[in-house]
Amino acid sequence: MTSWRWPATAVTAALVTAVLAGCGSTRASGTGRPAAPVTPSLATSAGYPDGTWAVLVMGGAAAQHNDFWQVFVRPAGKQAAWRLATPLGVASNGGIAITATGGPSLFAALLPSQDLRFSPLARSTDNGAKWAADGLLDTPLAAKPSALAAAPGGGLIALTRAGTVEVAAHPGGSWSRLATERSVASSAAARSCGLTGLTATGYTAAGAALLGGSCSRGGHLGIFVRGAGGWLAAGPALPAALAGRPVEVLQLARSGAADVALLQAGTGRTASLLGAWSIGNGSRWQLSASYPLAGAQPRSAAVAGQRLGVLLNGGRAITVTGPGATWQPLPALPAGTTALPAGAVTLAADPSGGFQLLTGQRNQLSVWAAGSGSWNQSQVVKVSIPYGSSG
Repeated sequence: MTSWRWPATAVTAALVTAVLAGCGSTRASGTGRPAAPVTPSLATSAGYPDGTWAVLVMGGAAAQHNDFWQVFVRPAGKQAAWRLATPLGVASNGGIAITATGGPSLFAALLPSQDLRFSPLARSTDNGAKWAADGLLDTPLAAKPSALAAAPGGGLIALTRAGTVEVAAHPGGSWSRLATERSVASSAAARSCGLTGLTATGYTAAGAALLGGSCSRGGHLGIFVRGAGGWLAAGPALPAALAGRPVEVLQLARSGAADVALLQAGTGRTASLLGAWSIGNGSRWQLSASYPLAGAQPRSAAVAGQRLGVLLNGGRAITVTGPGATWQPLPALPAGTTALPAGAVTLAADPSGGFQLLTGQRNQLSVWAAGSGSWNQSQVVKVSIPYGSSG
């Protein structure tokens, strides 16, 4: 069983009391639960050197505070199974962000819910088997799937709900402000794209801070890398057919030596998805072919090596294998999956080179393997849900 072991100091004890009290109290005006899930939702997964992690929501109705976000880990190895790896001790109704910090080490941030006004942090050095408290981010983490990221050298970057970008030199280090949404938007690079908001954080393979955002000016891609002179535009040019459309960075992730981005160009029925990849200093990106959404919306995204997997509403899933590749359909989702909340379903890397499907329904995680045109249930994990503990 995982445990969130806070250091036994008077200051930390007071913080834990505040956390638990906030999770069990009535919502205060202006500090309630995060808004409806973003597109894609907080449910996501990614491979890391010692395995694969996945996050999704389980339990019951959000209105009753019975929805608890869970972390699952599958260590490296073709025969390894998924196991529960959720830090205990703080209610996870608001969401959980995970990033890998090297080898079997993971870093977690809890998103605030109800009266909680900051994000508790935890660290694991054994693939999530045990967690230890690692301080806190004293402002709420943004409800974005890429709000937290780790540098190759161990530094951390976080996007907050207020639109600030905070950094720490290493896990357990103090946080300092790197930028604000306003300061980034005032840079020459962001002015040229008409930046309307920050949506994602990351680091290049060289260790430079990386930000993603939404741009209002057609054809401009909002990926910015931190250079000696400030924020520099790093995104590639869009294909001519998409050059006039606004672009949003939906997700950023590290995958091996590459940075991977999921992009949406355009809105509504004319919107298209693209994957983008960069190796090195983040200044050169390569795109996949575009995928016309035709009114569909991304529900969840996963990164596995150079592969991107995306769940769409309507029970569909698609994947792309790297730069220049075209998107391919995955089997239609199992019956009943489309009725689940957006955050209760995600894709994850399959050791054989494809994707698995993870679904959370009340207290049961189901793992599905892609077969010949269908998904076959391959594992079930029962989870103890603390119903009523956060109402």
